[in-house]
Amino acid sequence: MKILSFITLGAIAAAVCSCNSRPANQFDIKGTVDGADGQTIYLSYAVGDSVVSDSAVIAEGKFAFTGNVDVPTNAGLYMGVPSWENKARTSLYIEPAEITIAGLKADDFSEAAFTGSKTQAEAEEYQNSLKPVIEQIQSIRQSMATASEEQRAELSAKSDSLGNIYEKAGADFIASHPASYYSADLLNMASSRMSYEDLKKAYESLAPEVQAAAPGIAKEIAALESVMPGKPAPDLVGVNPDGKDTKLSDLKGKVVLVDFWATWCGPCRASLPHVKKLYDKYNKKGFEVFCVGDDDSDPEKWKEVIKLEGMENYYNILRGLKTIKDASGKFVDFDRSNDQSDKYAVHYLPTKYLIAADGTVIGKIDSDEELDAKLAGIFGE
Repeated sequence: MKILSFITLGAIAAAVCSCNSRPANQFDIKGTVDGADGQTIYLSYAVGDSVVSDSAVIAEGKFAFTGNVDVPTNAGLYMGVPSWENKARTSLYIEPAEITIAGLKADDFSEAAFTGSKTQAEAEEYQNSLKPVIEQIQSIRQSMATASEEQRAELSAKSDSLGNIYEKAGADFIASHPASYYSADLLNMASSRMSYEDLKKAYESLAPEVQAAAPGIAKEIAALESVMPGKPAPDLVGVNPDGKDTKLSDLKGKVVLVDFWATWCGPCRASLPHVKKLYDKYNKKGFEVFCVGDDDSDPEKWKEVIKLEGMENYYNILRGLKTIKDASGKFVDFDRSNDQSDKYAVHYLPTKYLIAADGTVIGKIDSDEELDAKLAGIFGE
């Protein structure tokens, strides 16, 4: 009888525990907003390749959200439209925990105060430490608008110096917080300005679980590795303005300048006359130009500028970045499945690479002078 009683009580206890148990990846947010009763507040965040959008109606100055994330994730919290002009918005790191949000006003989230998220606390600690530097940089940029040429040069030097401090602070945080998911985000933001060697070293210093949560950095490292000098050049595939299939690999046997550009990019357009001079000078010796235009949103403009700039003899394709829109025509996301720029880790325009006749990468070209010297070395004057 005692055994039966023990089993019965154990089953009841297990059932109670089961009912009250909280999933390991669940987050619970409770917050308060002044002067917004009856209005809707939104929470948006990514889970894998999907975006979760949740909403709650504010009642008696309170709101709540519950959801599931496996790792700390940056989320947007806002009322109204999530635009830069909207002051009733903020961002925070959500993670499996009980998170509270205070200090919100119906028209201003700038005084938001968060508790319960370790990653959010780490981010705030880092950001607060850099506030004086950021404020100085902003002040310099404002001053440059009315400064003389001499003053602008001096202010630019100060801005560069402060920028170096900013970059070092990020590197120091990553080095001292290898298990922080915020370190992964800082590294991702800095990756486009880092060399392959520095990025790989910083990534490998992160804890394995943080690395696993940052697939974008691993992809960036792989892309940078694939365009190192001596590596086979990743193929670029698209259709030209006449609708014909065009591939970089079809130009094996020629020295090729790969130029990632856009019709709307001022520096890109400014560099085109020099490229044309080099084309005219070396084309008969085996030099070709392969241009990848970031103009998928306006292919007619792309075709127009190709003719205007005298680029018809080049090999031209579009980047392949498509936009995804909902039924109402509102932008949802980008489709990067055919993005040719990703193959070369392109983050700014123009970006140029020189490819050898054997189809291997000679290197990234950072200036007209460097390109002149490379081609003179290959073809002679």
